[in-house]
Amino acid sequence: MKKISVIIPTYNSENYLEKCIESVVNQTLKEIEIIIINDCSQDNSLKIINKFAQKDKRIKIINNTKNLGYGKSVNLGIKNSNNDFISIVESDDSIEPNMLETLLKESTKQDYDIIKSDFNYIVKNKTIKANSFKNFNLNTSSNIFNNPEILTIKPSVWSAIYKKEFLNRNNIFFNETQKASFQDTSFQFKCFYFAKKYKLINKALYNYKTDNPSSSINSSDKVFELIDEFKTINNFFKPQTNEIASQKLLFELKAYLWNYKRIKNKYNKIFLKEVSKMFKEYDFKPFFKNKKIPLKEKIKAKLIIENSNLSLTIFSTYKFLSRKKWKTK
Repeated sequence: MKKISVIIPTYNSENYLEKCIESVVNQTLKEIEIIIINDCSQDNSLKIINKFAQKDKRIKIINNTKNLGYGKSVNLGIKNSNNDFISIVESDDSIEPNMLETLLKESTKQDYDIIKSDFNYIVKNKTIKANSFKNFNLNTSSNIFNNPEILTIKPSVWSAIYKKEFLNRNNIFFNETQKASFQDTSFQFKCFYFAKKYKLINKALYNYKTDNPSSSINSSDKVFELIDEFKTINNFFKPQTNEIASQKLLFELKAYLWNYKRIKNKYNKIFLKEVSKMFKEYDFKPFFKNKKIPLKEKIKAKLIIENSNLSLTIFSTYKFLSRKKWKTK
């Protein structure tokens, strides 16, 4: 029977860490390796980790003596793992009791590189299923050639298991820039780009907490890190088909506009200017000709490419109205 190594990168997570580790040690699948990387936490995270490790021999601790960052911490966990599959669980999240058993059972049916479940958003004590796979055929295994739309799903590297041999063979690791963020963007893209076969499971088995104030998603001063992730993607990406090229551009467009809505207003102009500069270097012909791409997405891309000042006005107005609407709810 194949086995899973669970990687838990940890940095100042004392408020969430106990629930996270409990959800892993109490899995219905018992034969697992648990690797917790304490990335030089300044709070009580290490004490919490040690408490669990004293009771559970499956737990292995990597204690960084200096802060290395998320990417390098996960990579350390992967390199020090001893099992067939890798699972990544973030220290402020939790997993359903049967997540690992469910995903591993699926791996026995075919030779999958990735088996991925859906997930829940945890918003202030409310649980909301992401419905990530509502537009996908879940009855067959897939790759980017028969299902290129997979490249556009929200980065969610943690609701999956990955064959370690597949990661090593394709040199798939996280970017290791210390203070970078959104490093799951290029990691997930690489995984689906190189996977010969993956399987999607329409069960929400991972619980993703959205209201951690120290999370990258809530840091509006992180502006250009996402652009760096796409520069990483551009270093290996080859558009084997027009459909694959179009879906990559759609993913990039959506990611930038999502980032635009969360950054501080003072960064609006300089961010859009940088995105416009990048888009002008791309070949958007397949994107604009593709009938599967919604017209509104084509208009957004055309605005950014041809008139960054006009797009600034339109997107800034939409951003203002969206925040005003949210505040009145």
